[in-house]
Amino acid sequence: MSWDNVSDIKNIKIWTDYNDSTQGHLFVNDNHQLKLNVGISFTLNSGTTEGPTEDEVKSALSLINNQDSGPLKYLSVVEEGIYTAVYDPYHVSTGPSDDTSNTGDGVYDFIFTYYVTSPFSINAETHAESVALKLVYPYTDAKGDTTEVVKETSAKGNYYTKTYVSVSCYPSMLYGPSNQNRIALKVTYLKVDSSDIVHLNSGNYTHEDDAFRRYWLYIDHSYFNIFSFDGSQEPNPDVSVDDDLRPFSTLIDESGGGVMWNYLYNAYYPAIKCGKITYPVKIKIMAASNMPVYDAQITIHQDVNQISFITADTDVEHLHDEQSGKTPFSIRIYDQFGNSAVTYINANGNELRLDSVS
Repeated sequence: MSWDNVSDIKNIKIWTDYNDSTQGHLFVNDNHQLKLNVGISFTLNSGTTEGPTEDEVKSALSLINNQDSGPLKYLSVVEEGIYTAVYDPYHVSTGPSDDTSNTGDGVYDFIFTYYVTSPFSINAETHAESVALKLVYPYTDAKGDTTEVVKETSAKGNYYTKTYVSVSCYPSMLYGPSNQNRIALKVTYLKVDSSDIVHLNSGNYTHEDDAFRRYWLYIDHSYFNIFSFDGSQEPNPDVSVDDDLRPFSTLIDESGGGVMWNYLYNAYYPAIKCGKITYPVKIKIMAASNMPVYDAQITIHQDVNQISFITADTDVEHLHDEQSGKTPFSIRIYDQFGNSAVTYINANGNELRLDSVS
């Protein structure tokens, strides 16, 4: 067997992508993951060239608790997800560690990647944990007797190389309106430029007084940002045009337009994904759920850390028989570390506001 040619471990190490590669940081929010890198190489017996395969080494390796060589208590090994951003508790940008991380320079025969998370179900008290390595493989001697070789790099392990990563855990980050003692979520807006508006099926209206605004929800922080959200308008984020985007709120103001005319306000949720993106949406200006007034196409210019909304107001013929309507509207947002909050959005005329966060 190929393990029989191994006389010893030549190099073995575990490290993170944090600037100090011996450390890692995790939010206990059931989403955040920490990437762990493991490098290993072997010294082969004189006159042999065939060592264990990559699959054999991966099967022989495991992550253990550094304090007692036992199983991990507060961390779970999982498949890679989307919330793998490297968290720095001092809120500075993190770069790659200076550890050797490729096999081409001869330091390691193999590089393996693990992802660990700290679920709330096993770490409600946000305990820290240090991660070491264990290698278990069979060895058959000249007599044909097979024994199990165990090498552990933990503080109490039997191998002389001590390598581990200290993982600090933190409660889930909390978000809220500006008046709460949390990281603030805010809503702001810009007027949509006329070059980004195309009127469709405009009917008999002149549209001289039409006004469109793009609102956006964002995290008011230089380090944390909106990374994803539940409830995009389209199941396929690569498709950018919604042919029937109807308002989640309509309001008819009968006070300002005189006998024949009133003000009509609509609010829309056209967001298709997070990040810097420009995309068009087709919206239906509605006087009520069963009364479309006209259609328009609006080009959305969205930046990072933003979820976009649109408001539209226009003058319409007197519509005193129609009823204004609102649909309760909420979005669950996630930052780059998987911390989440449910936001409740409300429209009042052409104003959009953040009512509450939970």
